[in-house]
Amino acid sequence: MGTRREELQDRTIVRIAAHLPDLIVYGDYSQERPSVDYFDGVLMFVDISGKLLMFGGDILKFAGDALLALWKVERKQLKNIITVVIKCSLEIHGLFEAQEVEEGLDVRVKIGLAAGHISMLVFGDDTRNYFLVIGQAVDDVRLAQNMARMNDVILSPNCWQLCDRNMIEIERIPDQRAVKLNFGKPKPGRTWVSLGQGTRASLAKSTPPPALLDFLRLACILDSDPKLEMSLQKYVMENILKQIDDKQLGGYLSELRPVTIVFVNLMFKEQDKPEVIGTAIQDACVHITSVLKVFRGQINKVFMFDKGCSFLCVFGFPGEKAPDEFSHALESAVDIFDFCSQVHKIHTVSIGVASGVVFCGIVGHTVRHEYTACLGWHTSSATEMRATLPVFFFFFKGSLKKKNFFFFFLQGWGRSQGLVHARQALHH
Repeated sequence: MGTRREELQDRTIVRIAAHLPDLIVYGDYSQERPSVDYFDGVLMFVDISGKLLMFGGDILKFAGDALLALWKVERKQLKNIITVVIKCSLEIHGLFEAQEVEEGLDVRVKIGLAAGHISMLVFGDDTRNYFLVIGQAVDDVRLAQNMARMNDVILSPNCWQLCDRNMIEIERIPDQRAVKLNFGKPKPGRTWVSLGQGTRASLAKSTPPPALLDFLRLACILDSDPKLEMSLQKYVMENILKQIDDKQLGGYLSELRPVTIVFVNLMFKEQDKPEVIGTAIQDACVHITSVLKVFRGQINKVFMFDKGCSFLCVFGFPGEKAPDEFSHALESAVDIFDFCSQVHKIHTVSIGVASGVVFCGIVGHTVRHEYTACLGWHTSSATEMRATLPVFFFFFKGSLKKKNFFFFFLQGWGRSQGLVHARQALHH
């Protein structure tokens, strides 16, 4: 069985699929860009990964010590799957509690859960594709996680409304519609829903051979398919594809590396309408890509919460290091700011530029991981970026209503979250 497993995981298509969620691996590749898909599901936002794959979760995005996971189901399945996700949350907490006892690790997690309608937006150009999940459930899961204290599990109002209330006990949160899950066993006379292999297979809309039921993802057993492989490659950065072709181990891609980051945040007037903002994100993405390409920069991640659509752009990834990197980043930021400020449906453009040593590497599980510049999901807006890197920070901000002159002035000294010493910032 071990040899069979190694043979499957060595396939190029399986190694590429490990960098992508099932939402993309089993997606529709015939649509134009941008395209929008609508579905129901349960979301988990957790600041440290755990046993999500064992419970059928599809990890959508990694960002530092946080991740966003999805259980995509039909509307009628939401109640049962929410129970499964709650059990998964408790297992994650139990896992880190056990590690604290056995290994002396002081690890805490905060988990937010939400459920409801979700939209997926796919966009990009001829060489790269990106995706976003958008909707009230996405905003709710972020708010729920922010509301959580260490070792809490918070259910969004809609998640609490849709779940099986006979299964769980909760605590009310003052002045909030969201609720906090009480830890421990389910209510007397009740047992937790178990996510068996049959349930996992039904979620993926296919049934694996019995001999392969112990695989965490069905994408682990993908057959070679040149057409599918070409489609998936468009979602993965070129330097990672090269390492996959060379069969290089993921550990060799991980390092502390000096890079320069341009963090672009776009706000929209009609944030909750993906069919409206899709064209604006598409236009911005194409322009950002073209600007970065000139100076060997890349878009590493794109994500979206209630503070808008954020592009994490990096200069200095392996094989892409160039002289005058910081100057090129500033020049790119000004160009991007000018263009995006003129896009009709974009209301506000904010751009942060920072330079420093960060962890660049593979984050996640053997069967589901991503290559990232590890900054932390709390960098969801450009204004919060100075809370994540101990370096000088340059900040651009403006909107369609107000155009700032292109010069810098000293923002002043300030203490940033997680930093011991106060830092200076320059505001554009």
